Amino acid sequence: MLLSLWSCFLGWGLSRIQSSMATEPVHVAQASSPSQPQDAVGSVDPVPPQLKQGEQLYRQRCGTCHVALPPQVLPSQTWQTLLPETNHYGVRLPEFRNPELTQTWEYLSFFSRPMKEDGLRPVPYRVQRSLFFKVLHPGVEFTESVTPETCVQCHPGVSNLDFRQLSPEWQNDAGTSDPGR
Repeated sequence: MLLSLWSCFLGWGLSRIQSSMATEPVHVAQASSPSQPQDAVGSVDPVPPQLKQGEQLYRQRCGTCHVALPPQVLPSQTWQTLLPETNHYGVRLPEFRNPELTQTWEYLSFFSRPMKEDGLRPVPYRVQRSLFFKVLHPGVEFTESVTPETCVQCHPGVSNLDFRQLSPEWQNDAGTSDPGR
């Protein structure tokens, strides 16, 4: 029950972001039907077959050093800048070349949304500064800095890109700002 409520809220929050911030149309993944099994169990959205290679490359490239974040938590502009960078927050990475770069970008851009560039808000390069991230975590007061590694405290399935599953304390107190109550 809580999971379906969370899914509804997630969809509502993302549609609010899209309508208030998007500058171009956003592609939306089709939900699976009973005749079409969902093979991305637990992930934020089912991944269309043509984007599976990009998802795998993203998980290999980003998920081996830290949690591979769902593309939805950062705007498209952030991903577009981060992907080709070889200096990643002080860590030297090998150059990301085509066709792998393009395939990974296609996956990330399909699920992320463009941020309206109005000069009032800078493009976020930290998760905690992302308005998209904040909308997906309403009422949550973070007691420490949010990093990809801290996601696992509330989302134990992150190694499988499962951000829907919540830790027991959040399942019991869904919607509260203090999971330890």
